[in-house]
Amino acid sequence: MVETPAPVWRVRLLALGITLVATLLAWGVARIAGIDLGVTQPGKEETLVGPVNVAASVVIFGGLGWLARAILDRFARRRAALIWRIGAIVAFVLECFPVMMVEAGTGTKVFLIVLHVIVAGILIPVLGKRLPDVEA
Repeated sequence: MVETPAPVWRVRLLALGITLVATLLAWGVARIAGIDLGVTQPGKEETLVGPVNVAASVVIFGGLGWLARAILDRFARRRAALIWRIGAIVAFVLECFPVMMVEAGTGTKVFLIVLHVIVAGILIPVLGKRLPDVEA
């Protein structure tokens, strides 16, 4: 008996869930390690990076990445994976710059970069995977 692969949406949803859990675990480790999770943007008051911030960012931006990939799958099927991967890598690099601009301790900045690496390390390979020619 030949097993059919899981539907693409299920694999992508699982990846988003794993990303959410991984980033929340990283947040917990940072708290246990005593890293100050406060950041100050120019002209604003200090904001604490909490689990809600982390979870919301993963769900919103991961979901937008998934949506972008779904649109590409629909309108640029043959090149969707390549276009999406290039865009995702560019977005990852560009998202690291604001981390360097906020006023925060070195540990906090490293923590924020680690969060970005976790998200990119899970979602780029999964959402960037080339779809089979025929989907189940």
